[in-house]
Amino acid sequence: MNIKSDKYKKNVSKADIDLPRFTINNEEKKIYVSAKEGNFLSNNNILLSKNVRFKSNDFSIETEKVIFNRTEQTANSKSKSLFKAKNTIISSDGFNIFDKGDKIVFYGKSFIVLK
Repeated sequence: MNIKSDKYKKNVSKADIDLPRFTINNEEKKIYVSAKEGNFLSNNNILLSKNVRFKSNDFSIETEKVIFNRTEQTANSKSKSLFKAKNTIISSDGFNIFDKGDKIVFYGKSFIVLK
């Protein structure tokens, strides 16, 4: 009996972290951060990739790649992003979250829908 090993190879990811989860905390709210994969760039900086989501009670942001700093609780993305909040949608080429989630700056070509 000849068994081909290709059929039984597992799909091995090059990620350091599978399904990473973090929280950005400030005095008024929490922003939950999740992704399918994460890779350490340094002790504090992690590259989050594949279905990256930032979610709070007020808004959500979806993108594909983000550099998240655990100590500073900041995030920077240079990939297409979609921000959704009550009565507001922003599509942009990237964003920067700082001041523990109190400030978000959107970069590049942006499209804003206000309802």
